[in-house]
Amino acid sequence: MSKINGKITGFIVFLILVVLWGLFTSAPADTKTSIDDELKVAGMKIRFEDGTTEPEVKAILENYNMTMNYNIDYNVDSVVNKYYIMLGKDNWNIRRELNKGMKEEKKDWIESSPAQVIRKGDDYILTVSEQAAHDENFLAILDKYDIPVKKFVWCYIRFEKPDGSKYWIPEEDAITIKNELERNESIFTVSIDYIYDQ
Repeated sequence: MSKINGKITGFIVFLILVVLWGLFTSAPADTKTSIDDELKVAGMKIRFEDGTTEPEVKAILENYNMTMNYNIDYNVDSVVNKYYIMLGKDNWNIRRELNKGMKEEKKDWIESSPAQVIRKGDDYILTVSEQAAHDENFLAILDKYDIPVKKFVWCYIRFEKPDGSKYWIPEEDAITIKNELERNESIFTVSIDYIYDQ
């Protein structure tokens, strides 16, 4: 009987040590769940197709029932990526000729990073450098395929309070709005502008 009591006592001591070890070595729980910890979005940069007018931009945004106040800077010209070409699945081979021309001319006509190639349905929108938009050799290749160089209409949406002062929305809401806006045929991309200095 004493052997069984000794084993039970040993087992109980072992369990107590395991529980104590677990209490002292567990990672501290993250107790920060305040609103200050969520990512804040001050605005959005929206890239519209060439020719989208300011009234059309306003109508598109009103159709998405954005419930917060915002201000629109229409056709912002201080962006780097201003020009683009649109290629359908039937004329995708032009890219080979453009790549060959870029090697021969030693110029960067097409911004070919994945972030600069946009797919809309069966079409691909390729961002074109400003240099290319004015380059005779580049334009001659495009003329052969009857492809025009177009200019993005960039708009910046800044969130505001009713009194006009700056405001922000939670990242989750901004992502929902971004996803809804990018379904519109006139909108190529929406990028989120975060507040980092809070």
